[in-house]
Amino acid sequence: MTVVLQVADLTVRFGPTTALDGVSLTLHGGEVHGLLGHNGSGKSTLIKTLAGVNTPESGTVTSNGAELALPVSPTAARASGLAFVHQGLGLAQDLSVLENIAVVAFDTGRIGQIRWAHEARKAREELARFGVSVRLDTPVRELPPVEQAIVAIVRALASVEGPPGGRLLVLDEPTVYLPRDQVQRLFDAVRGFVAGGDAVLFVSHRIDEVLTLTDTISVLRGGRLVATEPTGALDERRIVALIVGHELAAAAPDTHHVTGEVAATFDDIGGAVLRGISFTVARGEILGVTGLAGSGFDELPYVLAGARPGSGTVALGGRRVDVAGLDPRAAIAAGIVLIPADRARLGVIGEVSIRENVALPRMQRFFRGGLLREGAERAWVRELVDGFGVLHGGVDREMNTLSGGNQQKTVLAKWLAGDPDLILLHEPTQGVDVGGRFDIYRQLRDAADRGAAVVAAGESPEELAELCDRVLIVKDGALFGELRGARVEKHAIVDATLSETPL
Repeated sequence: MTVVLQVADLTVRFGPTTALDGVSLTLHGGEVHGLLGHNGSGKSTLIKTLAGVNTPESGTVTSNGAELALPVSPTAARASGLAFVHQGLGLAQDLSVLENIAVVAFDTGRIGQIRWAHEARKAREELARFGVSVRLDTPVRELPPVEQAIVAIVRALASVEGPPGGRLLVLDEPTVYLPRDQVQRLFDAVRGFVAGGDAVLFVSHRIDEVLTLTDTISVLRGGRLVATEPTGALDERRIVALIVGHELAAAAPDTHHVTGEVAATFDDIGGAVLRGISFTVARGEILGVTGLAGSGFDELPYVLAGARPGSGTVALGGRRVDVAGLDPRAAIAAGIVLIPADRARLGVIGEVSIRENVALPRMQRFFRGGLLREGAERAWVRELVDGFGVLHGGVDREMNTLSGGNQQKTVLAKWLAGDPDLILLHEPTQGVDVGGRFDIYRQLRDAADRGAAVVAAGESPEELAELCDRVLIVKDGALFGELRGARVEKHAIVDATLSETPL
């Protein structure tokens, strides 16, 4: 078989961190090559290095027999037939199908005008190769998800040079946002593509899909290539063992039961991905929610806080909250607060003071006779953030002057000050150092001990094991399993998220 791409001894470092450690990989024409690995294994680093985003410290990349200069330039990647469809697709939703495809390389006439008829003919032909026939003036947002994915593939291929037979198409989690019933249609399109002698690198967390689609599977762990084997020689258990570095653990006895009073009941919660999930949280309990990318677990806190459209009901503190009619202001009034993962964009106002950030939700308490009592506000904020262990150097300093960990503790202080009934978090300690992380755990545990229900959505199995009393696993928008007691440990959480068998 023709070697389309060969990577040899590729090493990439970011400061003291080795992201790729001597990785070697060979991709053949006519094959779909699966790439698996847990979060942080090096998959994204490898893709970005091939795309020219990262600069390797050593190694070689050879495309169709020609060694590429490192770092790979985007121009060289395109000239070598390397095409990339990144997670999220990157389509302009309000532009037409034709505009999305042609934008990467408009064909122009002698005086610079775009040859739209020529572009339309090429786009129509390429879409037809993948089994798609749509009006080219249709806005992309009106297409089904699988056709959007194929438009992204056609656009990526339109940017590269060379005829069929030596191209490499890199697909990074292309099925993340696809309904399950549309996945096979994408697989058929991919199979048709490699039948012409091209190659596909299929990157995914979904083991069942990789086993279904690919010819060869490689596994990265900790920046190293730990296996490359024919797909037929592998099964789910072996793949999971390669990914996590141990065999699937037998489930520990389920001896732990939450016996506290129910603090919150969630009924038929839906969203863009979530499909009518129901569960309860006990008073004093910290509940973790996790899953693979695209499963919908990370949408849950935003739906419940009214930050994203949703449906269902929440019974909380003797009240019934309709999620469909919820907005953030109403959620706060109902005793629901959200600490988002992207605190820089959604959690703080970086250009104003720590004092103003923390006092913002309850400024009215500091007004008297229409005047703001800054001294009282300052004293209250200082006492509050000091109690949360925030190192600030003065509460009148800009929020941007704080470290990530201190910003996160400040956000917690702001919202926990009102003793909410339900605390929702997404990636509770993202970007926080180990000392700050345990400070945050302590504050959340204190809030739970005071009677709050805490729901923490996150990807880190270590964090969920350290923080949570119970963990729910979400898969394809539905509840897939639950871990309690001794089973709330990092290996069991990883195994559960990767498993294809409901717990």
